[in-house]
Amino acid sequence: MSEYRFYAHKISYYSGIVRPLFKYKKIPYTEISPGIKNAPMMFKQTGSSQIPQMITPKNEAIQDTTVMCEYLEHNHPEPSIIPINPRQHMLMLMVQIFANDFMIIPAMHYRWSFKLRNWRIVYYEFADGAMPNLPWFMKFFISRKITKRIEGAYRRMGGLDKDFLPEIEKWYEDFLSKLNFHFSLHRYLLGGKPSIGDFALMGPMYAHLGRDTYPKKLMQKKAPDVWRWVQRMNNPPNDDTSYLENDEIPKTLIPVLDIVFKYQGAKTKNIVKNTQKALDSIEKNEKLLRFNGKAEFILGNYKSEKPTETHIAWLQQRMMSSYDKLDQPEQESVNKILKSHNWYDHFMIRLKTPLKRVRNKYYHHDSDEKLISVRDADINEGAFSAGTKSRREKSNPMGQKI
Repeated sequence: MSEYRFYAHKISYYSGIVRPLFKYKKIPYTEISPGIKNAPMMFKQTGSSQIPQMITPKNEAIQDTTVMCEYLEHNHPEPSIIPINPRQHMLMLMVQIFANDFMIIPAMHYRWSFKLRNWRIVYYEFADGAMPNLPWFMKFFISRKITKRIEGAYRRMGGLDKDFLPEIEKWYEDFLSKLNFHFSLHRYLLGGKPSIGDFALMGPMYAHLGRDTYPKKLMQKKAPDVWRWVQRMNNPPNDDTSYLENDEIPKTLIPVLDIVFKYQGAKTKNIVKNTQKALDSIEKNEKLLRFNGKAEFILGNYKSEKPTETHIAWLQQRMMSSYDKLDQPEQESVNKILKSHNWYDHFMIRLKTPLKRVRNKYYHHDSDEKLISVRDADINEGAFSAGTKSRREKSNPMGQKI
């Protein structure tokens, strides 16, 4: 096999992160609509039936998009998407976490709260992704069951209760406005070339907010330069230049980063706190749940509790590992900009006990990888399960049987 196989779908949040990276690096790949029939195969290879998944030319199977991006960057280093300068690098890793986590909230709201406006996505494309070979009229028929289940899971994840929705819209339009102003002056987040932060943001900004009918029209009307950025990312013009010189951060990006640090930082602190608490309460070979408790969540006038996801603690751990590899002058440079904008405390968040990721599940870093790989081989962790040999956790973070 000389090219990559990419099991993905255009409706998929995380598929939108990796797809433009293949295009930007001109990496040969074939995108395959996974369908229910491929779920057992994907689960067998990676321990998860979630999409996207990537099969490399060496027949290596990868499920997580962060790992996919790192793999493609390592094996296809030009053109690079990782800034070599420490400030730009660390800030883009923070944007990566924000795009993987906080942006799920507006993405899910604008998809599921406007179902009738987004009817083609929620009543056709989900069924098309699950059963691509069925006739179109049958896809509409089966979509009711599929979309009801998906909507329920993601509404719980995003906390889309009635009182929250006006605050989400107010927050998103403010974020969109600041991002639009930046892109009116710069082609990408760091200037004339896309970085890992740009690709991470494409998850929500394309798959949901730039493709579903209602939020797409909102973006086109209120943030046309964001819309043009989405089109550029999906169709790279091959005329990129470079990041700003001297490790400079664009002044227009500072208000966007203020939002990133304020909201993702507060959320990450709660996630890490709950994850550490869970780690302290289990034996070293026990598997951590996908969600470990709830934490207070504030957005505007809305205050509630939300489930905290272990995966985000792992992403934070990876970011801090990258920071630790910097030499002292580089760390001091990063610290200086973090402190000058009151971002430092939202960045320096650490687990006392490192996590280990084994077949897309999380454990204590001292766990016996051989033992847990065999023992937990049939656990399919994720929002949805598939494959006849997989089993689900007994309850989800909301305390309901699934």
